[in-house]
Order: sequence, then C-alpha cells, then structure tokens
Amino acid sequence: MDNSFVIALAAFCLSACQPTPLMKTASAPKSAPASAPTAANALIGPAKAGFDLSEALCSGCHAIKSSEISPNPQSPTFEMIANAKGLTPGTLSEFLRNSHHFPEKMNFEVVEEDSDLLAAYIITLRSDDYKPPIQ
Repeated sequence: MDNSFVIALAAFCLSACQPTPLMKTASAPKSAPASAPTAANALIGPAKAGFDLSEALCSGCHAIKSSEISPNPQSPTFEMIANAKGLTPGTLSEFLRNSHHFPEKMNFEVVEEDSDLLAAYIITLRSDDYKPPIQ
C-alpha cells in the first residue's frame, strides 16, 4: 500500500482528535510557530521522519515538542511519554501498533513502520533532568 495513502488515511482518522473551539481557552499558551528554531530542526533520519509524522498526525491532541502544553488537556505530552519509567523505543513502538491499548478517542491503527518512526522521535525527548509538570 502506498505510504502517502496510509498517511492521508491516518490524518483523516485523527481529525476527530483535532481540538474544537470549546477545548481552547484564552489563557492557554500558544505553541511556537513551525518556523521557530527548535531541537526538532536538528533531527535526522528516523527521528526526523517521526517528528514530521507526529506533526501531521498527533499534534492536534499532543504537544509534540519539549515544554509545550497539549492542545487536548487529556492527552499526555510527548515529553511526558518519553520520560515514562522503563520506556524504550521498542516498548513504545509496540504500544503504538496495538490499537486495543489506546483510549477510545485514540482508536486507530498505526502501521509498524510509522510506529517505529514515531518511537524514534518521541524517545529523543527523554531528559535526565526531566521534571513532570505539577498536576
């Protein structure tokens, strides 16, 4: 199956995760514009491809860059996911491939190649000095 078709199909399926005007608040911080210099600009290979994929498919619900707030308050940031105890690229990729593990709102399929790319990017957000946000 053509990758562009799979990506388009996934984007269509994820459109339900896009924030609605009711989910946004005037006090919510805005994320940096795409042209702003970030660590994501320094990515190469699978991690860069994973970032690009997450920008297209995941950013409607999840904060995909460090120090951002997720557009959907119920969605963990990729930085939080990356710093989960015991997480490895393999365990994350496996989780992403098994849609029965997802919350109901995130019930869609991620093909193996895409799950590996997403995991390769997300793991780059791991930090030894990460401190989870105060809940």
